[in-house]
Amino acid sequence: MGDKRDVAEEVEAVGDVSDRVGQFWTSHPAQHRMPQMKRSRLALVSMTVLVCLGLAGCGSGTTSATTEVSPSSLTVVKPVCVGDPHAHVYSPDRLQLLAPCIDLTGTIDLERAEADGDFHIRLHLDPGQTCASQPCLDADNVSQQGGDLVLEPACENPITQADAVAACQGYHNPLVLPPVGSHVMVMGPFVLDTDHGWNEIHPLESITVVGASSFSPSPTAPAAPATLTVTITASTYGNVAATTLPGASCKAQAKLPSGRVSTAAGLQATVVAGNDGVVSWSYGTVSTTTKGTGTHTVTCILNGATVSASAPFTVA
Repeated sequence: MGDKRDVAEEVEAVGDVSDRVGQFWTSHPAQHRMPQMKRSRLALVSMTVLVCLGLAGCGSGTTSATTEVSPSSLTVVKPVCVGDPHAHVYSPDRLQLLAPCIDLTGTIDLERAEADGDFHIRLHLDPGQTCASQPCLDADNVSQQGGDLVLEPACENPITQADAVAACQGYHNPLVLPPVGSHVMVMGPFVLDTDHGWNEIHPLESITVVGASSFSPSPTAPAAPATLTVTITASTYGNVAATTLPGASCKAQAKLPSGRVSTAAGLQATVVAGNDGVVSWSYGTVSTTTKGTGTHTVTCILNGATVSASAPFTVA
């Protein structure tokens, strides 16, 4: 690359030539003017010199210009939650906000209806993710939740916990949960549940089934048959349990010896079977209930199929 002074002198020389040519064009008849091709070449030379000067130098080799993009100039698209993080959450002060909105992918490992009307979901996260540049899991997620992040969609189920009733008054969450084993994308506020010590997305704002998962459910879980079945494994007055396919949504009914169907609060919850296929209900009993034999019925739904099973219990 030549010295800047040389380049400047070249530009000045070209300028002088251009001026003289311009004077020639002005003072001579049209037939004596420079042919179009020569004028174009002169313009090209002038342009080349100016471009070289603008690029801070030209050499005898190839000249190139490179635009560098600073990492700070890149726009990072962040998830946006539109819901109120305190809406329909009982005792919201127990939740310490760690990030206003995050989105993650993972595989549903467990779904369970809770007494406060929420679902308790365990999500096995895909590798390499963080939650707003923080670790998604803490020690209690690892020790108490099988290394999963907890998701809590609010107001999905009947409420049997007295202090949670007001939070869901007049509201039922329309969020539909995919079955256990689904690979999903989830979004919502990232919080620490100070009552339990683990991290959660609470309330869960959205959940969408996405591509295949690289996570395999626990190898100790029993292999589920392809056909939906329900088997009652425990039936006593005040308690009923059954096994079915993972992901099935189940309800229980207790027909008392008098023929009346129990309206006990514990029987109103819909329970989603986890990896082990187990569902269970506990409900209040009354000492004045007519003695005799009653019947428990458990009904489960999965992928459009509905199956029921019944078993007797005794009121002594």
